[in-house]
Amino acid sequence: MNILTVHGSPDTEGNSAKLLTACINGMKKSQEVEIESIQVYDYKIEAVWKDYFADVMKKQTVKIKDDMPLLKNKMLKADIILLASPIYWYQLSGKLKLFVDRWTDFINPDFSTQLKGKGLALLSTHGGSHLMNGSDYLQLAMCATADFLGMTWMGAVDCRAKMHAEWDDGLSVEQAKLFGEKLSRGVNLIGQKVL
Repeated sequence: MNILTVHGSPDTEGNSAKLLTACINGMKKSQEVEIESIQVYDYKIEAVWKDYFADVMKKQTVKIKDDMPLLKNKMLKADIILLASPIYWYQLSGKLKLFVDRWTDFINPDFSTQLKGKGLALLSTHGGSHLMNGSDYLQLAMCATADFLGMTWMGAVDCRAKMHAEWDDGLSVEQAKLFGEKLSRGVNLIGQKVL
């Protein structure tokens, strides 16, 4: 199983990084997993441009000089793509959202996609109010993204991080670790073998 983890926080030692580290540690329990981890803030990713979708349909997105061709190759090699992000205004971090926006590059003129059959998973942390779980909205968006692209939604682990305070959520860390073990075997969050 090849897993690409994509960390989407400008804070490489923050809460989402801790959750991701726990998940990767769970993945490493399997001898048959290859993990590649990237920090999206280390790459140049241009925003979509005027006539972007028309360029996608003509397969002309390489006219923009950024790191998306390299990142697309990494994604195509992976069986599962795991995103890890803090939640900003009920959405992925800015740079990670920009990266996901560019997944339109994978759509073919017949609306099939090169990501079909790959797994998509999410780890997220949020400060959010007690009225709602900020991750619920993001999980719905990522599940719909997977569905549209022909990917398999693997599930998500989230935790409520205390704003401006030291974070130590042992339960979420343990859940992330167990999720990593499942992902390394192609199993979704609820234990179904899907890949």
